[in-house]
Amino acid sequence: MREIAVSWSRFVMIALALAVFVGSPAQAADKRALAAEIMRASGLEQQLSHTTRSIKDSLQKAEESGKATSEQREIGQIMLDAFGPPTILSSVGKQLADQLSEGELQKVLSWYEGNPGKKLIQLENQLGDPEKAKDLVEFAKQTEQNPIPESRQALYQQIDKATLTTQTTVDMQLNSRVAMVKAMNKTAKSEKKLTDAEIDAKIAAQRPQATAFLQQINLIKFAYLYKDLPEGDM
Repeated sequence: MREIAVSWSRFVMIALALAVFVGSPAQAADKRALAAEIMRASGLEQQLSHTTRSIKDSLQKAEESGKATSEQREIGQIMLDAFGPPTILSSVGKQLADQLSEGELQKVLSWYEGNPGKKLIQLENQLGDPEKAKDLVEFAKQTEQNPIPESRQALYQQIDKATLTTQTTVDMQLNSRVAMVKAMNKTAKSEKKLTDAEIDAKIAAQRPQATAFLQQINLIKFAYLYKDLPEGDM
C-alpha cells in the first residue's frame, strides 16, 4: 500500500468533513466494507478479540475451580455478547459509514495502511506492556505541573474526533453497563426490577459524563504516545 502523501492535519480535515451521502444500496454496501477494513487496519478488531478472550479465560477459570454459578455463566455470556466483535464492529462501522463519504473512507483507510498510520498503531499497541502503562501514569501526573501545549491539545482533539476513539470507548463502556445491569436485574426482587427501557434510559443518561471523562483520558494518552512525533508525521 502506497504511503499517503498528506499531513495528519489534512487527514483530520478530510475525516471531519461529514458530508451527507445518499447513494444506491451497492454504494452503501461499499461504504460498510470500507468501514470494516478501517476497523481491521486500525487494530480495533484485534483489540476486541483480546477483550473477549479475557472474558472467556475468566469464565473458564471459574468452571475449572468448580465454583462457577449459573448466574456467573449468564452474566459472562451477556458480557461476551456486549463486547463481542460483531456487536461493537457493527455499531462503529455504521457510524463510520454514516458520517463519511466513500472517498473519505478510502483516504482514512489509506492513511491507516501507510507508514504514519502504522507507526501510530505500533505506539498504541505498546501500552499493553506493563512498563509502558506505568510510564503513562507517570506522564499523566507530569501534565498536572506541565500542561500539554494548547496547539498539541487541539491536534489531539482532532485525532480523537476523526478516529471516533472516545465515542467508540464510551459505546463499549455503556454497552457493558447495560449488559451487567440487565443481568443483575433478573435476580432482583420483583418490586425492585426495572424494565429494559428504564435500564437503557438510566445508562444513556451517563453518556455526557462518561464522554467528558474519557475525552480527558484520551487526550493524555495521545499526548504520551505522540509526544516524540512531529506534527508533519501525524
